[in-house]
Amino acid sequence: MTAEPDFVQACEGPVFIGPDSGTLACPCGQTLIEGYAPARFLAVAIQCGQCAAVTLTAGLPAGTAPPTAVVVAEPVAEIRTGTTTIPPNVYVVGRREYDRIAALYQPHTPADNVYLITAALLDEVAAAHQAALGVPLPESSIRTADDPFAGSSQHALAWAVAHLRGRLQAHTWASRESEASSAAATNVAAFLHFVRTWSHHPLFPAMAATAADRGFSLHGLAPFAAAHCLTMQGNRIGFPTPVEAPGRIGHIYVATGPSGMVAVHPEVFDRFEYPYGSVWDASSLRAAVSEVVLRSQGRINLKNPGMLLLSPGVALGGYDEALIESVKAAVQTAGRKNRGLLAVAPIVLRMQDTPDPHAVRFGYGLFPILNRHYRGEMLAGAPG
Repeated sequence: MTAEPDFVQACEGPVFIGPDSGTLACPCGQTLIEGYAPARFLAVAIQCGQCAAVTLTAGLPAGTAPPTAVVVAEPVAEIRTGTTTIPPNVYVVGRREYDRIAALYQPHTPADNVYLITAALLDEVAAAHQAALGVPLPESSIRTADDPFAGSSQHALAWAVAHLRGRLQAHTWASRESEASSAAATNVAAFLHFVRTWSHHPLFPAMAATAADRGFSLHGLAPFAAAHCLTMQGNRIGFPTPVEAPGRIGHIYVATGPSGMVAVHPEVFDRFEYPYGSVWDASSLRAAVSEVVLRSQGRINLKNPGMLLLSPGVALGGYDEALIESVKAAVQTAGRKNRGLLAVAPIVLRMQDTPDPHAVRFGYGLFPILNRHYRGEMLAGAPG
């Protein structure tokens, strides 16, 4: 079957000039693309201006990370009367291929954000852990008499499952009955949210291995939660391809403007995290945030522009709102000094009560605070 053309050559020269060294020619010998590389023109159909044959380039190879900065070619047989030069960081992708890639590589928002804590749900968690890593969920001992959080620092998910299995034996219990039960239910919901959002992605093994290094804690899951939030806010995101399998993912990418992209660097900000962090107040929180933002200049600067992602975990007493205000103040102060800093984005939980005391309604909120002194293209999507 002949492909429907995206472009019709109506110029003397090639339709495109790319930044590479190859040439794409029609079987009749007519040059269609100079400076051609297959990775830069994915499933693009060009009708030859000499013989009218349609040449279709290959799609994205399996296991290859998709490009971030793209121009989508619609199958409308666009007449090209002149040659277009493609910048080095831009890729041309056919519409059908773009939609296929998006379905494969973009996050899937879970259909339901309510998690009913039952023995069956905890079995699902254990099975998902086994499937993702190939090993059983570790055992975790509980010492409720002196410290109900014992074991949470070593492996948050294993502790959460063990704690909830113990509480399910009680005649009466609720997900909000105590700080420990609330934290355990939150950890379980966060893990399942991660699995349901990303398990279809070709890089999910690397994502799971990365999060497992932190015991699937909120900090381990934060980069992937932020990637989901950025997508929902209208941004295009991507992940670096791990060097080895499954590898690890140390940062994510977010598109800025039509062709640029910058790295998003996660930062564990656990100084005030409950239950082992320090007690916070407005002054100490503002000083700590300012210190972290200023310190980030070592890896985020004009030579290496990017965004700082803050993962605070869970703290009590109106902490999330105070954190966001502290970030705003820190960006205003530090932004002029670091014009390579695109934004600082705290990611916080958005939990809601449900009529069922055994269930939790789980979600995230990402709040990118933009640096108005940043020298570069801003986010492609407007953050919420």
